[in-house]
Amino acid sequence: MATIAPGGEVLNMSEEASDLNNFLDQSVLASLRELQDEGDPDIVAEVGGLFLKHSPDKVKAILEALEKDDSKGLYLAAHGLKSSSAYIGAMRLSALARDLEMMGRSGAMEGARDAAERLQEEFNLATKALQAEIARSDKQQKKIQ
Repeated sequence: MATIAPGGEVLNMSEEASDLNNFLDQSVLASLRELQDEGDPDIVAEVGGLFLKHSPDKVKAILEALEKDDSKGLYLAAHGLKSSSAYIGAMRLSALARDLEMMGRSGAMEGARDAAERLQEEFNLATKALQAEIARSDKQQKKIQ
C-alpha cells in the first residue's frame, strides 16, 4: 500500500523506506533539541525512547477497542497516541489518531477500521523514522562529548 508524503506525493514502500525524514516534522524535533541541557542524556533519544516503549500499547488498545466496538476505549487510546505522536513530530500519525479519537468520542465508528489500518501503517513507518533519528541524534551527541 502506498503512503501520502508531505506535499501530497504518493510513496511506494521502497520510497518510504529511503525517505524516512518525511515521517517526522523536523521543526518539532529541533524545538525539542532546544530543551537539551549540556551534559544531560540526549533529549531526542530520551523522549523518543519513551514513545517507542509506550506507543505500541496505545496502538494495541486502539485495535482492541475496535474489535470490541468500544467507542470510549477507542477515544481514550487514540487521544493518548495523538498527543505523544505530536510531541515527537509524527504529525500525520497524530492526525490519524485524532480522527479515531473523534470517531470514538462521537460513537460514529463507520470507517474506523480503515482509519486504524492507515494508522498502523503510519505508526510502523514513524517508529522506523524515529529509530533512525535517535541513532543520528546519539551520534551527534557523542561527537559533542
